[in-house]
Amino acid sequence: KIAQLQVFPRSEMLAFRDKQTVAPQVGQQLGANFIIEGTIRRSGNRLRITAQLVESSTRHSVWAERYDRQLEDVFAIQDEIARSIAQALRITLSPQEEKIIGIKPTENTQAYDFYLRGRSYTRRENMDYALQMFEQAIQLDGNFALAYAGIAHLCGLIYEIREQIPDWISRGLAACDRAMALAPELPEVMVARARLFYAQKKYLESELMARRAIERKRDCDGSWNILGRALLSNGKYEDAAKCSEQALEANGDDYNTYVPFSVCLERLGRKKESEHIRERMIVVLRKQLEVVPEDVRARILLATNLAYFGEAEESIRHLQTAVALRPNDGNTLYNAACTYGVLARKAEALEALKKAIAAGYGNLNWAARDSDLDCLHDDPEFRKLIGLGEADAS
Repeated sequence: KIAQLQVFPRSEMLAFRDKQTVAPQVGQQLGANFIIEGTIRRSGNRLRITAQLVESSTRHSVWAERYDRQLEDVFAIQDEIARSIAQALRITLSPQEEKIIGIKPTENTQAYDFYLRGRSYTRRENMDYALQMFEQAIQLDGNFALAYAGIAHLCGLIYEIREQIPDWISRGLAACDRAMALAPELPEVMVARARLFYAQKKYLESELMARRAIERKRDCDGSWNILGRALLSNGKYEDAAKCSEQALEANGDDYNTYVPFSVCLERLGRKKESEHIRERMIVVLRKQLEVVPEDVRARILLATNLAYFGEAEESIRHLQTAVALRPNDGNTLYNAACTYGVLARKAEALEALKKAIAAGYGNLNWAARDSDLDCLHDDPEFRKLIGLGEADAS
């Protein structure tokens, strides 16, 4: 938001989360001149936020403050902290930066809390809960553009992997139109539209819309994931490879981002680079499960990646836990099939895929080209299951 500040991406900060690491150590490891650290404590509707800006080389505290406020003041505190940091670093904000810092996504903090919960559930592909959260947010603030964008994004995701019912696309487009009317330049709305284009198999339109979102907000949630998937589905593997590092720098805290870029590198025969992305993904997945052990998607993706590196015993343990937690979820069962496929357990992979399709998994175009299922691609039963004829390429 402030042009003169170079901020390190969230993904690079994951290694320091919840660790007793002092600011100078973090600054030295990252090569950062300044580190902002702090704590947030909540008691009922009261917040206590402490923040401190430390110069890495001298360990000198350039600025520090404590805020004891009501929950509804959280956006004002965010504004104050940003301005205080700029002032401490002797940065003069431009009128545009002043305007951006002052923007509030909603006046209703409870609505924003529901929105954040919905975004978290969407990332974990827990779609029913996500939809409820976004709907609750809109009930509290009928002009909350981000919540409408959340619903639009979710509708595209549901259509893609669970129910190919046109009503989901119609509902998503209506939510997108409403969000666009409220905030036409909001990058999250563009990401939602890109997801809907992707669900409709309009991959070029999806790519272009995702790029527009990234131009406006480089780390916009979900933007690099959908861009990678659009490039992968359109066979633009080289384009994806060129921007893979940018993607992980911007959205590397979201484990979903790693998937399409790893696959694209694999398709190009750049196995070592693909493996390196998988290794980085495993680190993020393990960290996520430390914080949110009930994240089934993170657990099943960890199972697949561990299988890739030959860690069969731990892989199967995570797979079984994930399936036990969500036994009727098509996407979880699909990824279980992928895990068995990577382990070359063909019969179990095919059985899990059957269960996934029976449970509603619908992205058969992805399954037809998924390298995790290579052991099945020439199997007549697999080809029949996903609707491939004799002349179709696997």
